[in-house]
Order: sequence, then C-alpha cells, then structure tokens
Amino acid sequence: MSTALSPGNGIFPHGPQMRQPSLAFLYRLECDIAKEEVNIGAPYNAGTIRSIANVIGGTIKGPSIEASILPLGGADWATVVKGTHSMTLDARYTARTSDGHYIYIRAHGLYRPGPGTEYAKQVEADPEKPPQYAVTQDDVEFFSHLRLEAGPGPYNWLNGLVCLGVMTCEGEKIWIDTYHLTNFPGIKPENVVAKE
Repeated sequence: MSTALSPGNGIFPHGPQMRQPSLAFLYRLECDIAKEEVNIGAPYNAGTIRSIANVIGGTIKGPSIEASILPLGGADWATVVKGTHSMTLDARYTARTSDGHYIYIRAHGLYRPGPGTEYAKQVEADPEKPPQYAVTQDDVEFFSHLRLEAGPGPYNWLNGLVCLGVMTCEGEKIWIDTYHLTNFPGIKPENVVAKE
C-alpha cells in the first residue's frame, strides 16, 4: 500500500524520502438524518445557502468501539453552493459507547458530484433539480475529516488520531466508514494523557 518517491527521480531532489501513510479501519457509522432540513438561504443574496440537517440517531461499530449516536444536539451545518449540488460539511454530534463513555465527534468534509459522472451531467443540465435520493462512491466525492474527543478511560487513544470518513447516503440514511492515518499499521494507537 505504501509508495515511496525517490529523491533522485526529479520530483523532490532534496529532503527526506517519505512513504504514503496507511489507513486503518476504525468504525462504520450508520446515521439517521431528520427528513426535514432547515435552509436559511443565501446571506446577502450570495451564492451559498446554509442548510441544517439534524442528526436523530445512529450506531457506530468497529473492532475496538461500539456506540450509539445521541438523538439530541447533533446536526450538520452544511454550506451549499447554489446550482451545483456541491457543499461543505460541518457536522457535530455525540456518541455514547456500549460501556457508558461519551465521545464528541466533529466532521468537516465535502459532497459534490464526481467528475464526468452521470450525476454531474444531470446537475449541469438542470442545476435546480434536487439532489439525488441515493448516491454511492461511483456518483460523488463524499469525504470528511473527523476529529474525535474522548475523556479519560478506555477510549482516550481516540484523541490522537487523524481520521478520514468515506461516505454514501440513501435518503435520510448516511453511512460513514472511518479510517485513521498511521505510519504504524497493525499497532493500536496509544493513549494521550497529560503527565505532571
């Protein structure tokens, strides 16, 4: 999976040789979004719309974590670019693990029709048409950068991760497979604990 750029290949003639980091699977989130979204409109009649979608529940399942999304307080405060079906994502929600610990999750990401796809051609032909009900990785660029916060206890190791979410959706249901970047594949991350 890792590839190296040789310092002598003309691309990077100076500096250290680096390899591509690995992606380690963390969990799958199956998330439910409220059917009714709140569209605030374009500030100053500009080209973006604030669209708020409430997170009403969901589950997280992975090799080292199992949790439920709390139904109150979570949402995606997306910014939609008018006429493009492209948006930036800004989601925040809280999960409660099966053994009673809480994790705060914040996700920044993007959603946009994939280049050259049928979906992109449909948007080009009719920009006012509502977004597709269901999309897969064959239709869209749909990714997020996630930051997880956990208190002391068995999930403290989540605090030191840089995570990437790969997303698909069908109506009010969203699936996110979450991975974390690592230079040490196969080794569980360590806790991040302040020392006196």
